[in-house]
Amino acid sequence: MISFEAPSDGEKDSDTNEITTPVPFEIPLAKYRNELDKIVHVEEYRCPKPQDGPFMKRIREIFDASRGPDIGTFGGTVLSTAFEEQSEKWEPLTLSHISQTIVVVHDYILQLLRHLVSEEEILEELWVGFLADKIKELYHKAMEHARFLLTIERGRPMTFNSYFSEGLQERRSKRRASSVEETPQAWRHGRADSKRQHHIHTTDEQGSQKNEQQMCEDILDTFMSYYRVACKRFVDVVFQQAISHFLLNGDDSPLKAFGPDMVMELTGDQLKQIAGEDEESIHRRALLSKEIENLQAALKVLRG
Repeated sequence: MISFEAPSDGEKDSDTNEITTPVPFEIPLAKYRNELDKIVHVEEYRCPKPQDGPFMKRIREIFDASRGPDIGTFGGTVLSTAFEEQSEKWEPLTLSHISQTIVVVHDYILQLLRHLVSEEEILEELWVGFLADKIKELYHKAMEHARFLLTIERGRPMTFNSYFSEGLQERRSKRRASSVEETPQAWRHGRADSKRQHHIHTTDEQGSQKNEQQMCEDILDTFMSYYRVACKRFVDVVFQQAISHFLLNGDDSPLKAFGPDMVMELTGDQLKQIAGEDEESIHRRALLSKEIENLQAALKVLRG
């Protein structure tokens, strides 16, 4: 896949041909590999570098493959095809990011529980019996919502965002301005470049651009303008919904699974199951109580 521009964030590793982004702390993916492997992607995704080369070449290939039967027409799937190809890394990047967030949240919850509950037996009973399955289900919902967002955002391109129209008009204006500057220069040399004939709207129309080239340039301008809007929108909704709502701040987020409401809903039997004594302790307590009674009775006899 050819990328139309190199990413602006992260560092390119020339040895591995991958883009890496420094993380200020270690994400313990391996630590929870067995526990969360059915929910998250436990292998960190290493994003390949964008391929070098003009994206216009790929636009022309898509255009030629979807050209309509009449002169000057093309299929309506050109933009969709280009966008689907160029956003194919969104899925592994997004699912890897959500997976890492889940692991960080999971590690935080367990460390917090260990800090709050000092007795290992009570902690084990609380986690295994009441929290683990519920919290893992919430992780699963976050991952599924991320997949839902991917399906929506990588579907048919559409937007009401005014920045798309503004960006498109800006790109078209720059292209027309470039045409005005380049075409007279070609004429001064006594020839017009057959590969770059530009359509100039003046009082005296001078020269014309090949229709196919003009269409491909318009497709490219539309794609570039839409991609920027869609990418920023997608980053926002992934953070706002999949991460902030489903994992951090929502009423049903994992961080709120263990709280006052959950404790107040526990029955007496459940509280006994979590913090009650085991059979051995109950038996020992009964023996000690009986021994205390016997000693008290003996003390009364000795005192007369």
